[in-house]
Amino acid sequence: MLVKLDDRLAAVAGLVLPGQAAADIGTDHNYLPAFLRQRGVCPRVIASDKADGPYRNAVALTRRLGLEQTLEVRRGQGLEVLNPGEAATIIIAGMGGRLTIEILAAAPAVLAQTRRLVLQPQRDLPQLRRWLAEHGWRIVAERMAYDHGWYYTALAAEPGEAVLTPQEAEFGPCLLKERPQLWLNYLRFRLVKTQRLLEQLAAFGGSGERVLALRREQAELTALLGQDK
Repeated sequence: MLVKLDDRLAAVAGLVLPGQAAADIGTDHNYLPAFLRQRGVCPRVIASDKADGPYRNAVALTRRLGLEQTLEVRRGQGLEVLNPGEAATIIIAGMGGRLTIEILAAAPAVLAQTRRLVLQPQRDLPQLRRWLAEHGWRIVAERMAYDHGWYYTALAAEPGEAVLTPQEAEFGPCLLKERPQLWLNYLRFRLVKTQRLLEQLAAFGGSGERVLALRREQAELTALLGQDK
């Protein structure tokens, strides 16, 4: 059985360094590590999860696919399952941005010997981008996916100095330069959502900082979209 990935995880897989070991932290169903091994992207993959159910499911899938020799499943919290230098790429996908930051911050020794981080937070992406820049990580690639009605952003970061503008932290330094169609669709989605919120607040006589913030966001989104006209 060949494992297939949905668009969300395919965006993550496309950012993994090929030919080197990888670790998927919080693997859940273990599809991504299995995919990386079956397609020969990585010679060895470590999959981990802190919960007993996902851990057992991951072990069962590994055995069913006959990947026990090159796909190791570990149970544990965050990066504590790794020794420094075990994985060139560390993957954390599907968690909140703040939790991702906590996991990374708790393991400086592991990060010191990591070549690439591949991250796909469910929320708080601007905070994560800022944290990376402030702690010696440079965003080198970003990929978007649209899956089951939601937009997702995966990013790859490597050791290096970086300074992000507020706009780069919010919308992505690579996405701002490359302006892929899916990113433009996401901006339009956000603009419509912002405009609806403003209309709702206006109907109830809303004012104050919340309205001002939404108007600033509306103006910024409109300007970014206007660059393609």
